[in-house]
Amino acid sequence: MSEQFSDYRYLIEQLAPKANDSNFGARLRDHTKGFSTETRFLLKMEMKRLAKPCIRSIDLRILVTNECQLIDYQGVQHYLDENGKLLFEDLVSLYGDYTFGVYETVMDRASNDEPFSDDIPITLDGEEDKPNWEKYITPYDELMFYHHRRDERMNFVVNVDLLLSSTQSITATSVDISLRGLKLKLDDHQDLPLIKGFRPIQVIFSGFNHSSGVSKEAIEYRVVRITGDGKQARIHLARDWQVGPKAFNEYLAKLIKANKRRYKVNLDNTVKAVESKIFEQAFASNCPSLSIFINSDDPIHPFAEYACVNSYNAPILDYWLDENDQQNIGYLVNKERLIALSTDNSSNATMIIYAFNHVSNGKTYFYSASEQDLNESPELKDVFLSYASRKVSWRVYKLSINDLSPKQAYLPSSIPNGVNRDIDRINRPLTPRLLSKLQHLSHLVTVNDITHSIGQQCYQKRELVHEKIKQLANFGHARNKPPKSVQSFRYTQKDKRKETRYQLRTDVIVHDDYNIKGISEDVSVSGLRLELEEPIDARINTKLSVSFTDLQSKTQDYDLTHLRYRVKHISVDGHVLHLEAISEDELSVAEQFFAQLIDNNKDKLHMLSNEESVPGMGLALRSLQSKVTPQTCVYMQRKPGGYVPIKATVSNTRSTAMAFMRHQMPLTSLNFSWLFQDRTTSNAFVRKALKTLKFDANAIEQEVFIAFNSGEIDPEKSTIAQWETEIATHRQKYRFIKNAILEAQFLAFRVTVNHVIRPDIALLEHEQQYLSQYAIHKAKELEEMMWNISGQLYITDISDEVRIRYGLDKLSN
Repeated sequence: MSEQFSDYRYLIEQLAPKANDSNFGARLRDHTKGFSTETRFLLKMEMKRLAKPCIRSIDLRILVTNECQLIDYQGVQHYLDENGKLLFEDLVSLYGDYTFGVYETVMDRASNDEPFSDDIPITLDGEEDKPNWEKYITPYDELMFYHHRRDERMNFVVNVDLLLSSTQSITATSVDISLRGLKLKLDDHQDLPLIKGFRPIQVIFSGFNHSSGVSKEAIEYRVVRITGDGKQARIHLARDWQVGPKAFNEYLAKLIKANKRRYKVNLDNTVKAVESKIFEQAFASNCPSLSIFINSDDPIHPFAEYACVNSYNAPILDYWLDENDQQNIGYLVNKERLIALSTDNSSNATMIIYAFNHVSNGKTYFYSASEQDLNESPELKDVFLSYASRKVSWRVYKLSINDLSPKQAYLPSSIPNGVNRDIDRINRPLTPRLLSKLQHLSHLVTVNDITHSIGQQCYQKRELVHEKIKQLANFGHARNKPPKSVQSFRYTQKDKRKETRYQLRTDVIVHDDYNIKGISEDVSVSGLRLELEEPIDARINTKLSVSFTDLQSKTQDYDLTHLRYRVKHISVDGHVLHLEAISEDELSVAEQFFAQLIDNNKDKLHMLSNEESVPGMGLALRSLQSKVTPQTCVYMQRKPGGYVPIKATVSNTRSTAMAFMRHQMPLTSLNFSWLFQDRTTSNAFVRKALKTLKFDANAIEQEVFIAFNSGEIDPEKSTIAQWETEIATHRQKYRFIKNAILEAQFLAFRVTVNHVIRPDIALLEHEQQYLSQYAIHKAKELEEMMWNISGQLYITDISDEVRIRYGLDKLSN
């Protein structure tokens, strides 16, 4: 940007990207009222110049200290560091092309040593006076909460008369219509009180063609619900289609079939279903909390039966494996705790559990104590917490319980039967066999591992009376009474393997920058899954070589050293690799060898299958989890102004945390500005975490402490939020928490930031295809949204544990 325009920099950055729009002149006049004609003209020319296409190359290698990469954009090559690349992409999106404005902004910020901030000072039209924090007000919904329609509903306008009695009628206009339903808009909204009795009414479709023979016939409907108010009120009606009359049924069926493409099918519920499935997929794949399903067939002896597992919550289950790899998480969610949680009459039943284990003579002994257990043994409370927190195996868990109904496992499509066979198959009810496995499930227990290494130091400061350590055996779990094993169902995407896999464990060496030993888990002719002793620093589609040391000793026909493979998938921790053999015109040595090995040993090799013992069980549990989980999740998207939340999902709307996030908010929105209170700093937590996850897929966690004054009307002034890194010492944290409790309300949250997985459209492809038939623009919008989710923030209320941690659990306002 020219030096003479430095005083108008903000205005130019705001309007220049729109310089080629037809309304640019009007925008410029609105923003330059009071400017001289000459100044306005010069600004216009400068903005037009910045909006022109540019062919200059950007080279930041001598301007920044970070490593730069070669980026090719439409034939023009640039050397950009990661921050410069992100700014470049944002500006190109903003201008719609690579322009002089993009070139000069990137170069200026690098030359002047300005931080590359996500908060580019761009204001959208109509938002000039909108406070910055308001962009973090986010709509929220429950996961998988959408309606399954029995019939296609067509947008159709026709005049109707509503007969309320033999002497009273009102007029209305239809909004949409189906074989069984009707949605109306009253001609005079003042008539709304006449219908609020929800009584049956007679409807005459006076607007139908007289030749139809049904324009004077009264059809009985019942009022199902009323939505909206005043002129926006809508009356939802339903009728018994099988009762008839027959002539009306036939006429309506023909009308919809002949005109549904012309007038368009009402797709509101399908749009909502696709959107919800997109968010559910992102939620389930990365959720850090573990969902455990409780069997209460015998109410006196409830037990944990099933669990939904992904790579992020699997460590919670793994912690409770003993020396024989037997699952013992039933110690954590034992009968006594399940009964206490399920009989808790509060709106948000939770429990804090402290745990550790001890290994002696090769055997693992588990210990755990709830907050209530420790309060009932006050003489051992400090001993337990002080001793346990000194152990490497120290864990702190938060348990939450929610009622569930097995019927919630049913997940039909949003599309009615009769559209095609695939939809009919999806809409089939749960099989009797599957229902029999689910019928005794009564609750979902959500387990959050809220262990915190910094917080652990607080517990270690409690008094440890060594003479009482032996009494901690009271909190031990008897090895001779192991709990029932929990059957886990892993989150999986659609199986993309083209070949049958066989279990084969044999030693391998992976040759990368250095040799890494490992063991093969399973093989196919062209594929291989390995578990390595050390993590590997490799990327998807990179090539490496593998040597089969044990197998080589058993064959002289093949050279099994340095066989070439391509990386197809890497686990989060870098220990598990999925590989594909590299072959050209003919089979590689690896493929030739494993084809022969598998063919000669099919009777000895165990075939691996993704099939479940009860088909549909994993999907049914995922459906239950999504509809019941109390885990709050915020979905992020990168926009020109930085990372912003586009949606939140949550089910428990009566909790203290929800009351805080809903403070002075519209009915269907939550305020997440407190997560971005550091947004103006160069080290803003959420922004930095989402950037880091592009290169390192490990979840990033931090705690945030909040002082909340519910009596303050202004949402921004009501909250003081501090990330744990902003409060340097335990003494300062203690003072912040104490002051918040005494002067306002204290809350604390653990925020887990996770990357987004590559979307799998298997669960939503039919609805997307259906949308494309009638509203292709809407289908494209949803697909674009699906691919543009930058990550998720999982928010867990840890207020109770933090107060206990700092010894302030007895302090009240």
